[in-house]
Amino acid sequence: MKLRRLAVRRRTRTTPLLFAAVIAVAVLLATALHGMEAVAWAGAYRLLGAVPDNRSAMLYSLHAITTYGHESVLPEQHWQMMGALEALNGMLLFGLTTAFLFAMIQEVWQIHRRR
Repeated sequence: MKLRRLAVRRRTRTTPLLFAAVIAVAVLLATALHGMEAVAWAGAYRLLGAVPDNRSAMLYSLHAITTYGHESVLPEQHWQMMGALEALNGMLLFGLTTAFLFAMIQEVWQIHRRR
């Protein structure tokens, strides 16, 4: 009986750490995926010749995908609609990522409460 109480006590102490580790890994992976998406958009800008160099392409892509929209770098006039499409894409993907993380937290929280 004493051994069982000790095991339950240990499990409740490690559960918050495990929960934090799982969420941290999920957030890091989601951030890496969003970064890879920004790199893909920057590559498209470079291939189309919409921006002059790689640095400008990446900077513009990050500004567009996060809907920050700073005007230090602008693509050529006929490619500016791509920035709006990337911003829309970014908003949708950040929203989906938030919903995924919320659902994941909710599921892990319910598993923890059942114990």
